[in-house]
Amino acid sequence: IFAILEAQAKSHGLFFGEGVLEILPDGYGFLRSGENLLPSSNDIYLSQSQIKKFNLNTGDIISGAIRPPKDNERFFAMIKIEAVNYRPPEAANERVNWENLTPDYPRERFILETEKDILSTRLIDMFAPVGKGQRGIIVAPPKAGKTTLLKEIANGVALNHPETYRIISLIDERPEEVTDIKESVNAKVIAAPFDMPADKQIKIAELTLEMAKRLVEYGYDVVLLLDSLTRLARVYNIQVPPSGKLLSGGVDPAALYKPKHFFGAARNTREGGSLTIIATALVETGSRMDEVIFEEFKGTGNMELVLSRQISSKRIFPAFNLQLTGTRRDELLLDEGTLKKIWILRRMLAGMTEEEGLLLILRKLRETENNEAFLSLIDQQKAKT
Repeated sequence: IFAILEAQAKSHGLFFGEGVLEILPDGYGFLRSGENLLPSSNDIYLSQSQIKKFNLNTGDIISGAIRPPKDNERFFAMIKIEAVNYRPPEAANERVNWENLTPDYPRERFILETEKDILSTRLIDMFAPVGKGQRGIIVAPPKAGKTTLLKEIANGVALNHPETYRIISLIDERPEEVTDIKESVNAKVIAAPFDMPADKQIKIAELTLEMAKRLVEYGYDVVLLLDSLTRLARVYNIQVPPSGKLLSGGVDPAALYKPKHFFGAARNTREGGSLTIIATALVETGSRMDEVIFEEFKGTGNMELVLSRQISSKRIFPAFNLQLTGTRRDELLLDEGTLKKIWILRRMLAGMTEEEGLLLILRKLRETENNEAFLSLIDQQKAKT
């Protein structure tokens, strides 16, 4: 459809443009594009009358015919809106606003399992299933494999659920890691590297969240992977005006409100789609600030995936601590038979050290083609006894 619209625009001597809308205080807006959604010379101007006519909000993805700037203008201008969030523009008047959507427990599961040898996603599917609308936190010490894990989760969702809208938000990340993720993941990567000023990093994070919310209002299932929640909180701690109070580690309590707002946006909704956020939280970094930030977010998620430094230091990957890893209300995501088998596995793991338990599970996973075959081993074991 977009190829046809683009061809039509070109036949009339116009161009076809797309971007994420940011509405300015004066009422007009610009469509931000590029890798980080920051203002640039390639932005497209959108008039106040068009914004009011189609009931547009910050974060909407707008596509349409644009014209080049005239004599004293600096930006391209949108002259006809063809689509809002990949739907006809008239649909914008029928959507339910984010504030009026009813949050619900995740009830439909994402299948992340892909290949036999990618064990991390196979483990997640059993021990910490991810549903549509999950608010998951990956507790990650340094060098425990969190970046690889995020890539495998993103690729698992892309392969098994291509209808989802996938976003990877990298805040305060190393530039070379940003390039690596862009080249190895089938998702929209929006990055704010650590050499960028704090105010710009915050702007990128907030516009990314608004974009995800608008897609959910339109009924899309959105998966947002955030690396990392700790660094996002650190950036807000630099930028937020001092409240006069201070937690240990130099954290201002006011700086934690916005990151909590970001993480808390994850939800399954009854009227719209779902927003799944899986965020990493850094621990054991030697920084008291990071520990305080993690403690503040502990318990806010409804899925927790704990990586172990002790296991990763022995070069055993994926370095999951299976005893501490789990999903709240997983009975809504797994069928009764699978759930009972997972309980049997958990009882078995409780009598072992975390390393012994993980090695045993990994060995059995490598011997089986998929999770179904792995779980059938439990039936065979019960039949023998």
